[in-house]
Amino acid sequence: MNVKELRPIIIGGGNLGGAVARGLFRAGVRPVVVQHRGAKFDALAGDGVETVATLAEAAPRGSGPVFIALKPWLVESYCAENAALLAGRALASCAALVSLELLEKAAPNARWGRVMPNIASAVGAGFTGIVRGGWTEAEFEEVRGLCALFGDAVAVSEKDLDGVVCLSGSALAYVLELLEGFIQGGLAVGMKGDLSLRAGVATLVGAAELVRQKNVHPAVLKDAVCTPGGTTIAGLRALQKAGFRSAFVEALVATAEKAQAGAAAFEKTPR
Repeated sequence: MNVKELRPIIIGGGNLGGAVARGLFRAGVRPVVVQHRGAKFDALAGDGVETVATLAEAAPRGSGPVFIALKPWLVESYCAENAALLAGRALASCAALVSLELLEKAAPNARWGRVMPNIASAVGAGFTGIVRGGWTEAEFEEVRGLCALFGDAVAVSEKDLDGVVCLSGSALAYVLELLEGFIQGGLAVGMKGDLSLRAGVATLVGAAELVRQKNVHPAVLKDAVCTPGGTTIAGLRALQKAGFRSAFVEALVATAEKAQAGAAAFEKTPR
């Protein structure tokens, strides 16, 4: 199976759907995006991504799975209204909060699964959690193969999707907050902001790549950087005193708890 020969349909060309579309297009796939006309439509079309205004236009052009990247409160109504066009297809919901049970009620004649990518998918550096749901084995492999084109793609249980939202979706913002810290720290010691940001980006990418390639616990590499009485251990002491790691963990936990509470409330909302 060559997933690059597929033409997945992506319903919704906003931040997340647009990132998936651009990531696939960057990898040599020709997705078809359904997006109402406006600035986002024009931006995708300007990037070379085929974009249409309705699912009726996209349906005969697409092949393979359909990614639904709408806001959670729009997914059920959209799928119910377009159930006939979606019937018999493998659907991959990118929406947080909306469970497989609710999705299957909205379009019962389709085969549902869930995926949770992030906006780094646009540059081929995403992370996607995949819940197989009712897909066939072949459909699951198609979805996983497509998601692997724009980053790391891992099968997870539905109960773990809140964690994926937390660790790979929302946490992007926390890492970007850290990058802002590089700029401010560089300015504080007399470096220009652009140089500080460049050094910070390279440092984050380098640290992540070291862990990936060496496949060791981060603490092992961290200890290797520290020399007795040196600059690194002095900085680590300052971070520990300020509660750096604890604050980061609490941010992740707060994100997951918010996602869980949101999903529970969404389930109870009359529709």
